[in-house]
Amino acid sequence: MSASTDPQTILNRWIEALNANDFPAIEDLLTEDCVIDYPQSGEIIRGGRNFRAILENYPSRLGRDTVDPASARLIGGDQWAITPSFALVRISGVGDSRTMILKERYPDGSVWWAIHFAEFSSGKISKATVYFAPVFDPPEWRAQWVERGR
Repeated sequence: MSASTDPQTILNRWIEALNANDFPAIEDLLTEDCVIDYPQSGEIIRGGRNFRAILENYPSRLGRDTVDPASARLIGGDQWAITPSFALVRISGVGDSRTMILKERYPDGSVWWAIHFAEFSSGKISKATVYFAPVFDPPEWRAQWVERGR
């Protein structure tokens, strides 16, 4: 697998494009017939052009430099941690599949977790399934049995 088609390289280019709000570069990292599935809302986005249009028309406008590549550090074979705004907590997988867990800060200041299951073909992202969940405070009733992690 060449460096230009390696999933880790593609994800690094994705982060660079997000930081720059380089929507043409983001579209170029997706296959023309890519499928992005948001199961929680029931939405299926077909094609890089449609995904690009969603980013370009985001209501609050996406911020620039939401990922700090200088703070990225290799934790293990295929695991990364990135902070601050979009904190890539883990990437795992082999071959043409990867799983990413991200902590994201949206333009309105809210913090959400997102899990991306991505598949790659011909050096591009061909399929992604993405789940979103807001950060919330744990209920007091179970405090005696848990540790606080964040």
